[in-house]
Amino acid sequence: MESQPASPGFGASLQLKDCIEELLRFTLVSSIDGTLEIDLGLSKDYCSTLLQEDPSNPFPNSTGLSEGVPLYPLYKRLAASLYEAISSEALPRTENKLAVMQETSSLKQKEEEWASLIREKGSHLLNVLKSVDFELHVQEPYFSLLRNGQKTVEGRCAVGHYNKYDFIMTCAFILINKCLILQVQDVCHYHSFREMLEAESLKEVLPGVDTTEEGVQVYRKFYSEEKERSNGVLAISVKKLVSQPSIDLSCMLSVRIEIERCMSSPNSESNFFQELSYAGVQRLLGFICTAGAVSEALPPPTSSLISSFLLPHNPNTKGCTLTDGARALSKHVNRSSDRYWGSFSGSVHCYFWKAIPRCLTMKFFF
Repeated sequence: MESQPASPGFGASLQLKDCIEELLRFTLVSSIDGTLEIDLGLSKDYCSTLLQEDPSNPFPNSTGLSEGVPLYPLYKRLAASLYEAISSEALPRTENKLAVMQETSSLKQKEEEWASLIREKGSHLLNVLKSVDFELHVQEPYFSLLRNGQKTVEGRCAVGHYNKYDFIMTCAFILINKCLILQVQDVCHYHSFREMLEAESLKEVLPGVDTTEEGVQVYRKFYSEEKERSNGVLAISVKKLVSQPSIDLSCMLSVRIEIERCMSSPNSESNFFQELSYAGVQRLLGFICTAGAVSEALPPPTSSLISSFLLPHNPNTKGCTLTDGARALSKHVNRSSDRYWGSFSGSVHCYFWKAIPRCLTMKFFF
């Protein structure tokens, strides 16, 4: 079922940038509720934080890649970074202003491995999307029913491109809600939804609906009786593909590659795994990690970061002007070769009001 009775979109115009955000959101949600086909390798709390909104965000209209602390929801920043990485076949560049964060050979090797993984999986994802013939939008609960295979027949009024009977052909690929690919198994034409529901299996068209009359009323919410009589109805039998965009995206976020070593070598390793996981996601989000960084850490919402510079660290101590943000920032003031944070002198109030803009405009670090 669709939110509005519209014609299908052509797959030829489908671009990765048009679906990467929704595809990533779908992948994270599926990982949280346990319906993702493979293990994403990221905790549920981590995925939930990536999806979290910031209702008090002072910059609600900022989108895409930008310098500074990434805005919530973080998955949008991650999606933009993934799109850039897949399109350019390289990790997005980061500007490193902290002397302690000069690239090591180990970090460089990891980044080369991550870039290689993104090129491989990104190429496969692009090929999957290129195979799409048209797009449809399906509302819940019918989207979930299509996804789990309970619903195998999609009924549509034959308006717009649907009235070209040969437009939707057997073996065509449909992208549902920009994240799920189904393959057309058969297409049948009927004069009405009632005729379709009587000819097809009701449990395959509308699982959970008990009678034909009840099913007709479901479709009546989307199509008028006049439009139904004028255009007729299509029953599109579909099957879910094993290869899904969400699987390719999952493999980019947490990839394990088994490298078979030469068994004749005395120092051979038969099973070696390389994971993108948290460190790779942090890199895609533009984070800079210092020694002792927490691997699963994510930045707080911008509104919380600003609030931390306004609230005293010890509110019960009379005359205390040290804030939580000031206390945390003081640990990093000497980690810059070009005095990026300014001179650590003067009153706490004056110094840290100068430092706040730096926090909001530089790459975030731990």
